[in-house]
Amino acid sequence: MAILMFRIDLTAFGGGFASVPFMQHEIVGVRNWMDNQTFMNGIALGQITPGPIVITATFIGYVLWGPVGGAIATISVFLPSFVMVIGTSPWFDRLRYSPSFNKVIGGVLCSFVGLLLTVAIRFGTNVHGDLYHTVLGSGALTALLLKVDILWVVAAGTIISAIVM
Repeated sequence: MAILMFRIDLTAFGGGFASVPFMQHEIVGVRNWMDNQTFMNGIALGQITPGPIVITATFIGYVLWGPVGGAIATISVFLPSFVMVIGTSPWFDRLRYSPSFNKVIGGVLCSFVGLLLTVAIRFGTNVHGDLYHTVLGSGALTALLLKVDILWVVAAGTIISAIVM
């Protein structure tokens, strides 16, 4: 699990959500460590906490191997990014003006958009298509398009779900 979480973090270009499709593929599809619903519950749980993807990794490690698994997953999914940031920070000013570096970053951003679309589709196929869920999802989308802070959107969705469900 430590090696898998390490690999997941190494491919998380563009932010934590870029790692969700890889995490889902490896944990649910390839290794069958948990079912898709449990994985989605971990993602949802992570959304109401700081550091949602790190918390999801912690959730997965904890579900599979208890507190020790949670600690190993958390450290493993965080360590590569930490080392890369510390290792490249002295040269970042020079890198950001490099045409080659900017081309690479542009390609990574395009890939990130595709990964986010994959996540949105996978999440969407796991949401019930009834009126309640459709209204809640549409309301969240509308709020985000109106530039409401995501913290308020998640908090409102959590509260509304707790009351209605």
